Amino acid sequence: MQRVVLLLCISSTVAQPLDAQRTVTSSPAFALPHPERANPEKDCQRAIARKDFRFVGVAGFALDVPGVPDYQTRYWKNNGVKVIAGTSDVGQRDFSEAAHGYARQYNAALLKYLATHSGSNAKT
Repeated sequence: MQRVVLLLCISSTVAQPLDAQRTVTSSPAFALPHPERANPEKDCQRAIARKDFRFVGVAGFALDVPGVPDYQTRYWKNNGVKVIAGTSDVGQRDFSEAAHGYARQYNAALLKYLATHSGSNAKT
């Protein structure tokens, strides 16, 4: 019985990062050459106008959706994610940090929008 429980624990631990990685590789990427100069709030407003309610993520060992800790459990199926191209654990550190900051601000603006509009699945 202990072996079965141990095997189940190991399987779920290994499967979780693989599922998150599949989400990164199957998500559309978009170019953001200079995230430090971009305006995430304005970009979010433009996306909303196009009915694009996807969050912005960054790639690494697994998908990271900055500012949305419950992305996988709450928003993954309904909203989705678009990943900033060129982000990864092996990328340039300055670019990656700027991309994280951009994504955090963009996602905060999107969460604010979703929370104030009926029919959204955002926390109020």
